[in-house]
Amino acid sequence: MTEHDPDFLKLARNWVKKMDDLFQGYPDDSLLASIDQFFQNRQIPTYVKNTSDEWIATFQLPGVTKDRIHLSIADNRLIVRVTEKQQQEIKDDQRDFYQFRQFQRARESILSLPGSVIPSTITASFDHGLLKVKAKKQAIKKRDLSID
Repeated sequence: MTEHDPDFLKLARNWVKKMDDLFQGYPDDSLLASIDQFFQNRQIPTYVKNTSDEWIATFQLPGVTKDRIHLSIADNRLIVRVTEKQQQEIKDDQRDFYQFRQFQRARESILSLPGSVIPSTITASFDHGLLKVKAKKQAIKKRDLSID
């Protein structure tokens, strides 16, 4: 090793840090930061309201657009899946540099629907990061049972 090698290593590390900052560094209050924070949490914040005639589930999806949300119902369960696909391409003809990155990530939340929900009445709306899923409930008739 020559006496200039430590300087070269320092410059190389500095360049790598700057490149990392370019791809990872954005303000904490930006849209990208809120999306990253959303996908780092394992659970989708969910609130369920159960009244006598209606069932409402509210999912908090900050920074998510409607086209990235997929809703489905299977075996009396509501499945909410949010996906993110991202591609990044960097070209620098002066340095003869090209980089292409692509990734996909997803989060999913599964809720059991109450047995009294009428499946044909389930509706969903999305506004300002809140996904609301509503359903009407059947009136449950009670009757007394006699013991033999």
